[in-house]
Amino acid sequence: MATKRYGGRPDTRMSEELDALILQTAVHLFGEKGYAATSMEQIAAVAQVGKQTIYRRHSSKEVLFKTVITELGQSLMGAAAPPEEMVAENPLLALRKTMRMLLDLVLQPEVIALSRTFIAEGWRFPDLVEHAGAHIFEPLEKLTFTLLGALEEAGLLKEIFGREETSRTLSALLLSWPHQQRLFGREVLKTAEERDRYLEHSWNAVMGGILSTPPSYDSMEPAR
Repeated sequence: MATKRYGGRPDTRMSEELDALILQTAVHLFGEKGYAATSMEQIAAVAQVGKQTIYRRHSSKEVLFKTVITELGQSLMGAAAPPEEMVAENPLLALRKTMRMLLDLVLQPEVIALSRTFIAEGWRFPDLVEHAGAHIFEPLEKLTFTLLGALEEAGLLKEIFGREETSRTLSALLLSWPHQQRLFGREVLKTAEERDRYLEHSWNAVMGGILSTPPSYDSMEPAR
């Protein structure tokens, strides 16, 4: 971790760097040790900052953890959401690219580590699980739901399929299995090529059932 020690009143740039350092350290420790076993003192020691420096920014460990989750959710959404022009012009391509990006994101080490923390300790800290739902799970579900809506408006979805159920099925088949396997410690889909092949197979399996007409792959760019 960092060797620089911060003291006094930092300027704006230094303050931003310090904020990032604290959050980065918190992500690492919360993921490695869990929520209950991580203290503000440990975070301060690893980040090499004063404990009061952290408390001036985050009034409690719970507030700091919620900030970590909020930042993670924003970063996932920022990376996964396709441009509006792509959604308007080619909603099928936009959905495919979004799912491919999400496949990378759900396999990130920090995402896996925090997921393990939620599984192990969520029953003890329901407020934190609710916060994660509001800032990570629900926004990502809404993104998939919205993109399926664009397919529906373009007349590409079979009428028998509801968007909400289809959105859950799509995420479960394309994302849940790889994420679950990583949670169990299995090193699946380690390369971009392996993820491309997995997405191609899963995508074709789902789209063959829900699309009103087969997709024209000649008009679609590669997933990556």
